[in-house]
Amino acid sequence: MKKSRISEWLLALATIVALVLIVNPFGIIMTSAYTLMILMLLGIAVIAFGVFVWREDYHDEREELYAMKAGRLSYFVGGAVLVLAITIQTLDHTLDIWLVIALASMVLTKLVVSAWHQTR
Repeated sequence: MKKSRISEWLLALATIVALVLIVNPFGIIMTSAYTLMILMLLGIAVIAFGVFVWREDYHDEREELYAMKAGRLSYFVGGAVLVLAITIQTLDHTLDIWLVIALASMVLTKLVVSAWHQTR
């Protein structure tokens, strides 16, 4: 595995760990200072992961195709999880507006980028 791939995996793992700590599944680790520290680490991990995604370099068409397939599948899974969360929360009458905003921003971004690429 290349060094950049290891870095991507470590940053993805750090992001997931920070998300689990933010959710606090056992309810034992939420002090105010701790929450702020985890939020800061989460932000840093997401930004660093974004940097790796933006600087991806493809050496041939096959690598580019794999990256496009990975992006397409992750978009589908992210959208499916958001739709499931929106459905469950709507049935519980506790819909969080941020779930709707996240799904809408994904869909709008896809539409805008697709339209932009078609006009280029």
